[in-house]
Amino acid sequence: MSGIDRVMAGDIESSSIFGVRIADSFGTVVSPQSHVVIGVAVALMCLMLFAMQWLLIHRNTPKDAMDSPQFRTQKLTAFVFPAIYVVSGGTLPFGVLLYWLTNNLWNFGQTLCQLRWFRARIRGGERKAERDHERENRHRAASGLPSLEEERAAAAREEAHVRREREKSVASRNRRQRKNVQLAKR
Repeated sequence: MSGIDRVMAGDIESSSIFGVRIADSFGTVVSPQSHVVIGVAVALMCLMLFAMQWLLIHRNTPKDAMDSPQFRTQKLTAFVFPAIYVVSGGTLPFGVLLYWLTNNLWNFGQTLCQLRWFRARIRGGERKAERDHERENRHRAASGLPSLEEERAAAAREEAHVRREREKSVASRNRRQRKNVQLAKR
């Protein structure tokens, strides 16, 4: 057993895939076809990473947690990390890009399998809340009461009416005060 000697290292360095040497980077290739191949590899890497992160954060996060700062940070990383690939993809050798691309494809496949076979139990509470909501609305309908949504809408209308009346009275008071100030100046 021996390591890689100079001849084998030279052979590896000069080998090519899709017409691009694996040792070349975006900045060192001269043919437009090589630029396209490297660009496609970087684009596919970015797409795979974005899709994988997007699936993970949207399938495994409860709806009520989607308003949290942690979720916004996770969502931001779904956009930032692919952008890092764009920057680093232009400087790294094509062989490394191919390694990352195959790794991302494999991880994306694992993610899809994980999401399909091992569903998150987080959403169970949301489904129970929906069932309870529907049950309450059925009971209200049977009793002749308005649904929860109708009740909320009526409360919102009443709140808006009270707010408008308050604003009218404040505006009326402000007009009287301005009128009194103008009368006092005369």
